[in-house]
Amino acid sequence: MYCLAWKYKVSSNQAKFEEEYGRNGRWFKFFESCDDYLGNELMKGADGTTYILIDKWMSKADYQDFIDENKATYDDLSENNKTLYDNEEQLGEFDLLQ
Repeated sequence: MYCLAWKYKVSSNQAKFEEEYGRNGRWFKFFESCDDYLGNELMKGADGTTYILIDKWMSKADYQDFIDENKATYDDLSENNKTLYDNEEQLGEFDLLQ
């Protein structure tokens, strides 16, 4: 399993951020159209403003193929959601060890 980890700082609009980035949000619905997408985990820090998002895919190639095929939609979602957070940082790409 291939995972991408993201960190967000959200000083306001936490409810809207959680709605958009959670299990039933637009990002999830966009990705779930791909059979190789395995879901996400959205976690909120104790400080109430820090979030960690983990996206799970069968493989890096599956993720990259999906992004390449759906680049315009991905870019639109990214642009439209920038107002929901103060900072976005990709923490890394990981392979799940079994």
